[in-house]
Amino acid sequence: MDLPKSAQAECAGFVAISGQLTGFDAFALRATGMVRLYHDTTIDQVGRAAVARFIDAMDAAGGDPDALADETARDIARAVTHLWYLGVWPQLARSTHRELGRETANAAFVVSPEAYTEGLVWRTFGGHPPGAKAPGFGTWADPPAEGCPA
Repeated sequence: MDLPKSAQAECAGFVAISGQLTGFDAFALRATGMVRLYHDTTIDQVGRAAVARFIDAMDAAGGDPDALADETARDIARAVTHLWYLGVWPQLARSTHRELGRETANAAFVVSPEAYTEGLVWRTFGGHPPGAKAPGFGTWADPPAEGCPA
């Protein structure tokens, strides 16, 4: 399914911001197959306008999430990072949820079964998600690869 140009640009912006938040490059993020799902989940949970303000805040902070002054932007940064690493949309701070005025429930949830296996957490230490993506017989005898492959 081809995306309209505006959706492609929106997803590209989301990937760029996600790279700044996670430390993984666009290739690694796209290789998970989760870009569209995570992008759509973020918009569903905080709203398109809030995502646009968040991207503007990240640009103003020079791409450094630690330099975000706005508490709502910091919480969105935390949520998106959490999503990429664990495949779970976390519960937002009550103040953030209230400020956003969202009608969706403010609860943590796993976005899809694939999100667990594609979580960036496994790549950070060269591990494999238990019960999925088995590395093969006897590979337990070798130490994991060092460092983040991103």
